[in-house]
Amino acid sequence: MSGYVSVAFTAVKRDELNTLLEGEPDGPPASEPSPKIGRQRYDLATALSIVRKVETSPRRGAVYGEVKAKNTIYAFVDGLYESADKRFLQPLALFVYMLKCVLSVGPLGARKAEAVTLSNFPNEEKTIGRIAALIPDVALMRLSVSRSHLCNPRHWMGALRLIAAIGRIWPFLQTLARQHSFMPAARIASALAFYMRFTQLLADRPQLRAAIITSNYSPEAVGLAAAAHNKGRRVVYANHAPVSANGAVVPPVYADCGMFYGTRTTSAYEALSACTAEVALIGQPGTSRAMEWRCQIETIGIFLTSGTRVDVLSSLVATIRLSLPEARIIIRQHPVALLKTDFSELEIVDDKVELTYGNPLDDEIAACDMVICGNSGVAMNALSGGRPVAYLASLDSLHYDGNGFVASRLVYAMPWWSDDIYDRLKSFYQIDGWKEVMRSYDASYEGDREALHVQARAILLRHVRPAERDIAPVEKEAAPRSAVRRSAA
Repeated sequence: MSGYVSVAFTAVKRDELNTLLEGEPDGPPASEPSPKIGRQRYDLATALSIVRKVETSPRRGAVYGEVKAKNTIYAFVDGLYESADKRFLQPLALFVYMLKCVLSVGPLGARKAEAVTLSNFPNEEKTIGRIAALIPDVALMRLSVSRSHLCNPRHWMGALRLIAAIGRIWPFLQTLARQHSFMPAARIASALAFYMRFTQLLADRPQLRAAIITSNYSPEAVGLAAAAHNKGRRVVYANHAPVSANGAVVPPVYADCGMFYGTRTTSAYEALSACTAEVALIGQPGTSRAMEWRCQIETIGIFLTSGTRVDVLSSLVATIRLSLPEARIIIRQHPVALLKTDFSELEIVDDKVELTYGNPLDDEIAACDMVICGNSGVAMNALSGGRPVAYLASLDSLHYDGNGFVASRLVYAMPWWSDDIYDRLKSFYQIDGWKEVMRSYDASYEGDREALHVQARAILLRHVRPAERDIAPVEKEAAPRSAVRRSAA
C-alpha cells in the first residue's frame, strides 16, 4: 500500500471513522472478497489509490497544463497554492476544497428512492438517463456535483461533520501537500470527502440498495462506490465513453454489475486492469444506423478533443479548402468548458467554416458526410451514427491510437488529407469483417436493441433490487434516526 494511503488510514482509522459517522459499523475490507459475491470490492484504500494513479499520470498532467494555459482563474489559484506554506496553508486549501465537495452534492430529496445515482458532466447525466429508462419503475435519487448546491442549508450538517474530523484528516492533507501539486492533491483529498459524505448518506437511507456510477476513476464516483460497498450495498457501473485501450492508466471495475457498450469494453478492462462485474451489454447511446455514403462530400466534421494542436487544425482546414473549395466544415470543440481551444491563432476567414460548442452531438454527426478526429471516443458515436471516420493522429498531442481503434481495425487512420480520402474510407469500411469489429464495440449496431435491453434490464434489476438473502446484516438494522440526522440528509 502506498505511503499516502497509509497516512489516510492513520488519519481516519476505521474505528474513528465509525465514530465520525455516528457509530455505523463497517462492511468487510476491500482486500478480502465479499462473502456473498466472492469478488474484489471497493473500499477507501482502493478509491484513493485509483484517484492517485489517474491524477498523477502523464496524460492527466498534460490536461492540467492545458487547463492552466486556457483558464486564467485556475492558473491564478494554482500559482497562489504553489507559493503557499506546505505545512499549514496548502493543507488548509485542500480542506476547503473538501468542504466544497461535500456541499456540492445534491439534491438530497427522493426519500422513497431505491438506488442512488451520481453524475458530474452532461455525458454522465445522459448515461444515467439510459440506465433509468431500463428500470422506469425503480425510484432513483439522482445526485449531481454542482456549485448550485453550495448554499443549500440541508448540506451544512455534512460540512460540520467534516470540520469536526479535521484533526484526524490533517496529517493526510499535509502528506498530500508534500507529495503533489494542487490539482492532484485536491482530487485525492476530495475522494476522501466524498467517501465520508456518501457513507453518511447511505447510513441515513437504509432503503437505498444500490449505487449507480458512470466513472471508474473520478473522486466522486469511486468515493460513492467505496461507501456503498462499505455499507453492504451493490455498485452498478455504466461506462459513458470507450476504454482508452492504450492509455497509461486503466482503472479497474470492481462493481457488482457493469453496463457496457459491447464485449470490447469488458475485454479491455480484463486485459488492462480488472473487471469483476456481472456484465450486461446495452450498446452505444443514440440511434444505430448503417454506414451511409454520398455521391460527393458536402460537409466535413472535425471533432476536437483535449490537446488540440491549432497549427495542425489550421493546416488541415486550408488543405481541405484547396481540395473542396465549396465544402462546409464544422469544427466541434471539446465539450468540457475548461478545455475549449483558443482559436485566436486559427486565422480563418471563411463563411463555410463553422466553430461550434455544445450543440447536440447526434445532430452534428447527421449533418456531416464524414468526420475527422484525433484521440476521441466521439469516433464511436460517429460510426454508430452511420458516418465514416478518419483518424488523424497529429490533430492532438495525445498518445497515438489512445483508444486502440486503429489497432483493432475499427477506424481508418489517415496520414493527411488527400483528394481520394472518401474513396479510401469506402474501401476500409466495406471490407469483410468490419461490421463484426463494430459490433464488438457497439453490441446494438444493426441489431435488435430492444432484445439487448430486455437482457440488460434483468441483470440490472438483480443488483438494484437484490434478494433479501443478499442484503448485508447491517442493512436489516433500520434503527430510527434522530431529528439531527434527518436534517443532515
